Amino acid sequence: MRQIIGYELRKLFRNRLVLFMLALFSVLNLYQIYGDYRKYAGSEKSWRDGYFAVYDEISGPWDNEKIRYVLAEYEKAKAAVSSGNYSTEPDQPGTHTGYVFGDWGLFEQIKDDMERMYHYGKTMAALTQKAADNAVFYEEKGNPALAKQNRLIAETYRNRSVAAFYDTLGISRYLKYDFSTLLILMLLIPLLSPLFAREHESGMHALLRLTPDFRKLPYAKLAACCTGIALVCLFFFTEDFLAFRYFYHIRGLSQPVWTLPDYFYTPLSCTVGGCLLLQAALKLLGFLVIGCVCTAFSAAAKHELIPFCCTFAVALVLVLTDAFAGSTVLSVLNPVTMLRNEALFRDFKTVSVFGRPVFSFRLPVLAALTEWLMLAGLTLAAGRLPARQRRTRHEI
Repeated sequence: MRQIIGYELRKLFRNRLVLFMLALFSVLNLYQIYGDYRKYAGSEKSWRDGYFAVYDEISGPWDNEKIRYVLAEYEKAKAAVSSGNYSTEPDQPGTHTGYVFGDWGLFEQIKDDMERMYHYGKTMAALTQKAADNAVFYEEKGNPALAKQNRLIAETYRNRSVAAFYDTLGISRYLKYDFSTLLILMLLIPLLSPLFAREHESGMHALLRLTPDFRKLPYAKLAACCTGIALVCLFFFTEDFLAFRYFYHIRGLSQPVWTLPDYFYTPLSCTVGGCLLLQAALKLLGFLVIGCVCTAFSAAAKHELIPFCCTFAVALVLVLTDAFAGSTVLSVLNPVTMLRNEALFRDFKTVSVFGRPVFSFRLPVLAALTEWLMLAGLTLAAGRLPARQRRTRHEI
């Protein structure tokens, strides 16, 4: 069985079109990441050098000296800008970014981020206490649904704090980056379309039906499909992370995920690194669903072009539905929600299941898992269908 899976996997990646697209998309992906870096980290080298140099100096556990340094630099730059007594020439001595105005913007941003992280524990403590009080109030008023909701809020945000300060720009941009997701989707369609259909089209399937291992073949092809998807995802996910880490000097992966500005109220209780792994795992699940759609079409088709066109049409409909459906039942059932999962964990959102509040992000995950298993079963059924027909004719 392992040899058959390995053989089917090699067949997938021997496709010259796939290899060409993989190389081309890899270069396009790096170019897009670099463009993202130039757009959000600053187009001028002096600004970027100063930005990362300052963060390298102040990153780490909270320290009064670092806080005083940031406040002093901010006040100095603010005073110079307010008085108008500063030069607009580049590479000014005594500045971090090459400009006094640039220093003011940089240290204002750092000051605001420091205040948000430093006071996070107090903010969450107040929120937790308010939720606990609300739970008691609604319990007394005979509203158990809202009482349970507020108890969940209190449990989620209890004992939260931030013990260190790190730059969050690179991680925030990495979590929002989805160009590689589009590239993977475009690559998987030509990769998986020939899995079954090419043998039907060439007539090889009729010969394979006579082999003793034919019953194992659909399972081997399905395993090769899932493994191929995982390998493609691993390639692009690794490229994304290494490129973002190189350009943005990413640090603080062991920090709590709520240190990120967009995740201030996240229900997740993992680290930043754990959030990255969770996002990658859910993207992989979404690609497995769409990949099994393609494989199911391939198992039922007699020509290679049919699963290619059908999967492309389905993927287009799913992407457009995700763009315009909003937060509806369609978005829960749509596997593209898994591919663009960054927004799932930002805020505290729940749905009521049998009178109990449940985090809403669990529903699309459960739906995607169910769809994957159903499509895998459909693929196996379609792949085994010719064997049943052959046995029936033989018995007749």
